[in-house]
Amino acid sequence: MDPKVSPPSTEPWSYRRRVLIPTATALGLFLLVVFLWYASYVLLLVFAGVLLAVLLRAAADLVNSATGLPDKWSVLVVLVLGVVVLGAVGWFAAPPIGRQLDQLTQQIPRSVEAIRGRLEEYRWGQLLLRELPSLEDLQPAGPEVISRATGFVSRTTGALFSFFVVAFIGVYLALDPVLYASGILRLVPPRYRGRARDVLAALGYTLRWWLIGQLITMTIVGILTTLGLWLLGVPLAPVLGLLAFLLDFVPNIGPVVAAVPAILLAFTDDPMKALYVTMLYIGVQQVEGLLIAPLIHQRTVHLPPVLTVVAQIFLGILVGPLGLLLATPLVACALVLVKMLYVEQALGDHVDTPADHLKPQDKPPMPKREK
Repeated sequence: MDPKVSPPSTEPWSYRRRVLIPTATALGLFLLVVFLWYASYVLLLVFAGVLLAVLLRAAADLVNSATGLPDKWSVLVVLVLGVVVLGAVGWFAAPPIGRQLDQLTQQIPRSVEAIRGRLEEYRWGQLLLRELPSLEDLQPAGPEVISRATGFVSRTTGALFSFFVVAFIGVYLALDPVLYASGILRLVPPRYRGRARDVLAALGYTLRWWLIGQLITMTIVGILTTLGLWLLGVPLAPVLGLLAFLLDFVPNIGPVVAAVPAILLAFTDDPMKALYVTMLYIGVQQVEGLLIAPLIHQRTVHLPPVLTVVAQIFLGILVGPLGLLLATPLVACALVLVKMLYVEQALGDHVDTPADHLKPQDKPPMPKREK
């Protein structure tokens, strides 16, 4: 070898490996975080549309098995039936529910004032009331009324727009889910498409059974709460039971919020009755947690309570009510992804996942490779 000829330098490649690649990776992660931050609300709307599509497909499968109609026609039948049922419920149940809601909004301030009067009878209660604002302090006056009214109109318009976006996404996904699943699989390299197909099927399975279980749980909670409040003689038991039914969609936080107006109304009548109402709500939640939730977890994933609450608080602060509503199904999907893509795929450890309960017909078809 000629001593005058030096070997080719590896400095450029070494520099790229040590500096440029980590820098590009960090920059890419930063841009991804920024994108998720600014697009979080839109992404949550898309996820809400996916949830609606999963619910429509679950109902359409029942119609398909009962009538033999094609998938798209089954979805259309579900949509028509849903509109008819909601219209009938709104026509017959909306007036009495509206009257009870109006009574509830009038009773709550009276109950708060009654509780303040009882607390003023004690020294510790007087000290506590000094730190709490009164109802007069919480009521807006002057320009604040106009500002809040304008904000209410703006929020209502935004909510209606979000509703139509979610409905549009949900209906079109439900009508042809294979089209969108195939599009996602085409973005995956061919050697990983089989695993990606299993992950998509597992996510759909998890969301379907989470929704079914949640609807069953909400119905049981609403019925038990209404019957319990009626037996205890609490006024406005039907509307309070309806509130418990709706807020139970948000685990951990929703039941606590639903219990507050019932306890306030009961306390106005008798402090002991308020204690019984509190015990009723705790008992209903125990029935849900010990009897119903284990049956749901057999088909989906077990959601750690601490992780769920942290996700609810984080998304509630970041996005608002929509993040709070969707935090639990997002955690369920995230656990499936961690188990299947990290624990099983990267680490090689086998864990029980929803994919173990799937049949071949439950998975989306693989996209055909063009020649």
